[in-house]
Amino acid sequence: MTQRPVPWLDGKAPWDEPAPEALCAEAGLVRGDVPVVRLLSAPSNIPELVALRAERFVPLFGEGPSRDEAVRAVANLALALGERADVRGGDHALSLSTHKALGSRPIEHLAAAVRAGDAPALYGEIAIGYVGILGASDTLRESVARHFLDARDGAQREARLATTVGGGDYASWREHYEALCAMPSDPSTRVARSWFDWVLARRFSGLDHLRAAIESEALDPASVWLAESALFVQGEDHSRDRLVALAESMMAPVARFVPRVISGCARDLVEGVRTPVSLRWKHLRAAASKDHAAAAIRHWLAAATAQLDDDEDHTAGTLGPEPTRAGRTAIEARTAAGEFLLDWFVGDRDAREDVDAYARRIVRVYHRLRGAQMVARALEELAPSQRGPETAAERVLWAGTKA
Repeated sequence: MTQRPVPWLDGKAPWDEPAPEALCAEAGLVRGDVPVVRLLSAPSNIPELVALRAERFVPLFGEGPSRDEAVRAVANLALALGERADVRGGDHALSLSTHKALGSRPIEHLAAAVRAGDAPALYGEIAIGYVGILGASDTLRESVARHFLDARDGAQREARLATTVGGGDYASWREHYEALCAMPSDPSTRVARSWFDWVLARRFSGLDHLRAAIESEALDPASVWLAESALFVQGEDHSRDRLVALAESMMAPVARFVPRVISGCARDLVEGVRTPVSLRWKHLRAAASKDHAAAAIRHWLAAATAQLDDDEDHTAGTLGPEPTRAGRTAIEARTAAGEFLLDWFVGDRDAREDVDAYARRIVRVYHRLRGAQMVARALEELAPSQRGPETAAERVLWAGTKA
């Protein structure tokens, strides 16, 4: 594979700009003490923190779509989530994902190389898995993944899931579900779609599809875990134990390199599975509220759009003077009262918010687990075979260096 020229390295690289004097003075440093960060320190030190604030760091794949950059990305995960890393190591690693002066150009450059066959699809997976395993927000994860939607092989599949399985940060479940339904169907997307159907839309058909998928389809471990989280909502026996065991088994291949990877998602996992009876009760309340609300919306929509015959009593089919908010929505914008609004509208706010909070936690853990799967593949395929580790990043991963 040919190495593509990196346009922003033709002259002075953006990260070589000196740190602002005011920032250095605040930290009691001179400009020469502020390094350019390629690999994080464990634990972090003051010059490195100043460098991160001053944008004196090489971002994710900032030096091109090369093996060295792929190894550096995984090494930074090991350093940020290693035994000696400080509590904000994950935040420092996330800050390396984008550079203010470059924006998304390094990721766009990588995606173009993957599409052209100049870089393996694995590099695209590493970029997506990097932000996923660190628990990035929907916005950051999707901003990285969307560049690989027309890539090849695994990078395209992971990009589709990273961009569509979300919506908890800004309550945009409906938009994400619509995007998910528009994606080409494969076992992972079918599971994600059925998960939305059951957990959020309260459709029993989604639960049936998930049971069938677990029994008959060849699913990746993260998709099995997502399906199991839907069965947990239904109140399946031992589902909580299976969720924890599945998560630990998926994290195990990378835990030796990234020791804190399990603790990174532990809070969301524990909060998600701690009250199965309460969650199931809230889910049932939300389902009942959805059924009543959907029936009310359909009634008002039918009345608002009914055709009146001249020889009939017009007053019988007209709307009353005070239609409900749902009815007004149906009258003013028929497109807003399509099947999605009918199935997603839940008037019982307390029940809905608890179920949505569960869904947000599950989605975050799901993307961490998908990230762990991608990082595990990267560690296996990037490992030096005929020679020992030579670069600093390789030594972090494969020379027994403590992360």
